[in-house]
Amino acid sequence: MVAGALLFTGVGPGQPIPSAAFGQHVAGIATAAPAGLQLTSVRLWDTGTRWDEVEPARGQFRWDALDAAVTNAQAAGATDILYVLGSTPQWAAREPQMPGLYGPGTTSLPADPEYYLDYVRALIKRYKGRITGYQIWNEANTRSFYEGDWVALAKLTKRAHGTIKVLDPAAQVVAASSTVIPGKLFQTESFFVRYARALHKLGDPVDAMAVHLYPVDTSKGPDTRAASIVAAQRVLNRVGVNRPLWDTEVNYGDRRPGLPQIVPDAQTAATYTARTYLDSATMGIARTYWYGWDLHVLGIDHTTDAGVTPAGTAFLTVRDWLTGARPAGCSDDGGVRTCHFTAADGSAFTVVWASDGSHEVDTAGLQVCRLDGACAAADTTTVDAQPVLLKQ
Repeated sequence: MVAGALLFTGVGPGQPIPSAAFGQHVAGIATAAPAGLQLTSVRLWDTGTRWDEVEPARGQFRWDALDAAVTNAQAAGATDILYVLGSTPQWAAREPQMPGLYGPGTTSLPADPEYYLDYVRALIKRYKGRITGYQIWNEANTRSFYEGDWVALAKLTKRAHGTIKVLDPAAQVVAASSTVIPGKLFQTESFFVRYARALHKLGDPVDAMAVHLYPVDTSKGPDTRAASIVAAQRVLNRVGVNRPLWDTEVNYGDRRPGLPQIVPDAQTAATYTARTYLDSATMGIARTYWYGWDLHVLGIDHTTDAGVTPAGTAFLTVRDWLTGARPAGCSDDGGVRTCHFTAADGSAFTVVWASDGSHEVDTAGLQVCRLDGACAAADTTTVDAQPVLLKQ
């Protein structure tokens, strides 16, 4: 599994993990900077800042929400702000009555690509150096968000890439995201493989590819996500796309009305959060954006009205553990997975968890650090599914 990741620039073993790898969605970012969270990386989606919300009529812009979102993100410490382009305003849609989650026309391609590119130009003129990345579309493989023409989307991606790089060469261009169902058909017939192939024919005009690694079965956890990572990497290897892979949305469980209510308990939620970012760091996912800090839509919340949850604390703890560290490989022995890292100061540490049951681990002479941020010395430690850090 790790060998597949080695082909992707900037995410290989031995390279330092940047703070930008620990992304979040903050629904209320246009209202205020998030309480209890020092941001490093944020993705602007479901924040009242979509294209159809900002430009409801051609050339008429409502910048207030996006201005506030960018300002609040920076006030919270974010140096990496990824803006998602879309959804299409009805006035710009080639199919203005096409149904979509956000209203008629929002899933449609623009009737003229220049409508989209003009919006990109307006964004860069206003936010150059503040918005640091642009994602072409959200979940383009689902009809709730996009009509489904991967060749046309690849061509639009290439034109957007050219426009962005001329106006803001430092900005990163991220491919449209796609959900992952890691079966055989995903390798040959999925939107993701077809879009990747179309992009490759155009010279890979992106700085990163993107997936959403929600388990299709909302009762499943990080092990299922790990299988999806491998499936997505296999597609890119097969097509020949040598770009970093980003997970621009992830969570587990569900709270949406009319769907099975799957809400992991506090300990499981903390475990899943920690495992997500650990797996990303050790399996070649360059950036991961949790959906989301304050959304209360899917199974795991990182904050509530009462404050930061154990899962939110786990996010902050693992970010602190791993930022600046260099992955040095993982191994499995007797049901315990051990991942080795070299910290920014050159010291070594490991993160361990049990793949089944619980196991006694010799930790004599070591500090044992848990997801709540507490560290203590212990001669032996019971290790279960929840990761712990071991250091001198």
